[in-house]
Amino acid sequence: MDVLVNHIEAVQNMYKLFNKGDIPGLIKKLDRDCIWEVMGGKEIPHAGIYHGPDDIRNFFEKLGSLIDTTEMAPENLYEDGNLVTVTGQWKGSIRKNKKLFSTPWLMTVEFNDAGKVVHFKDCYDTLTIAKAYGL
Repeated sequence: MDVLVNHIEAVQNMYKLFNKGDIPGLIKKLDRDCIWEVMGGKEIPHAGIYHGPDDIRNFFEKLGSLIDTTEMAPENLYEDGNLVTVTGQWKGSIRKNKKLFSTPWLMTVEFNDAGKVVHFKDCYDTLTIAKAYGL
């Protein structure tokens, strides 16, 4: 019997690692050439394109210094080959001004044949986050 879902469990585990603050555990799931894209312009200080585990670790350090995430909840997960698409809700506050935010998101996680993440893209309501930053 063929297994129809290969990567959804790995993605669910990544969210669990993030939510409990285990960024080193999450980083271990990435390929050495992983590309990590976070939508937004210069008004969103954590936005950008990050390349490789060290740069992505820096992203998580930056994000943690800027935002207190209270909820990163995946709601729907869809898998097609090596690509998992996830929708969910992100809630938190900006550390500097304590401004609360809530935004739906859509993330894609692409795996290589070895089961490592090679590409991650985070799409969310950038206007909501920019307003929370006060920019």
